[in-house]
Amino acid sequence: MIAIFFATEVEGRLILKKLNNSEKTIIYGFTFIRGEISGIPLLVCFSGIGKISGAVSAVLAFENFPVKKAIISGIAGAYPSSGLTVGEIAIADREIDADKGLLISCDDKDDSFIFMNNCEGVLLYIPDFLKNKKIGTFLTVSACTGNLNRAKFLEKKFNAICENMEGAAIANVAQIYKIPVSEIRSISNIIADRKELLKINNIKKCANIVQEFILENLPLIEGSP
Repeated sequence: MIAIFFATEVEGRLILKKLNNSEKTIIYGFTFIRGEISGIPLLVCFSGIGKISGAVSAVLAFENFPVKKAIISGIAGAYPSSGLTVGEIAIADREIDADKGLLISCDDKDDSFIFMNNCEGVLLYIPDFLKNKKIGTFLTVSACTGNLNRAKFLEKKFNAICENMEGAAIANVAQIYKIPVSEIRSISNIIADRKELLKINNIKKCANIVQEFILENLPLIEGSP
């Protein structure tokens, strides 16, 4: 069984509609939906937003279902020098929990933040069919970056290409359970100074792109080592 993690239902709605023989299970408020597409058994997991929700959802999924591999998916914000464009697919080669420490300022300089965690992160599995996509370090943050100087600092500090809010948590849990995990996301925005959340229609449009990609490549995902 392949577990596919999405933070929100909006990000996973297309795959959910394609799921056959679906069976919904709610465990401690977390939603898991079993089913299959083209004979491939799937578990769609809606983790909720953020690191804590991501970690709890992953533990519940791996403890209660026969998961053999996992995909973390949804949307991500690209850093300004990444070369990524809105709607493009990005693949993680590692995930780093990037904001545990002391925030001094949002300036793009080395003394703006004192880190308290291991900056090496968790390595993710990349099947061969994904290696023609943009690959790089993903950062998991507790709050989306809406400040350009802060974005420049993070991408330079970690040589990162994009950020999300759950990936490192799910990847760490998968590592503990010895479950191969890949992260496949579509870019919803290029990080810049902004004062409002992303629009739902923009999220849905970009989330559909990565879901369509996953659906097209499910046999390759299922058949990868």
